[in-house]
Amino acid sequence: MYPIPRTFSTRDLQRQYRSIIDSAKQTKEAVVLINNSTPEAVLLDVETYNQLVQDDYAWDESFVLKQVAQANKSSRGGKSKKLTSWGDLDD
Repeated sequence: MYPIPRTFSTRDLQRQYRSIIDSAKQTKEAVVLINNSTPEAVLLDVETYNQLVQDDYAWDESFVLKQVAQANKSSRGGKSKKLTSWGDLDD
């Protein structure tokens, strides 16, 4: 379960810029900026942002296609097992 993110209005950001930025840097948590009762942007510290953009291998299409090809090869080679229930994963 994810905690409810901290939110600030865009007006708060204009008035309390430094304290909001410092808080995001210290807690390493996202800050959601609200404009007219609608989320408009998310504020992250640089370190957290860099971790997010470096972790893109899971979303990389070529990575996923390689994993599918490897699974198909294992299946054709008889190295896989057909599961009939979640309990089969324990075997």
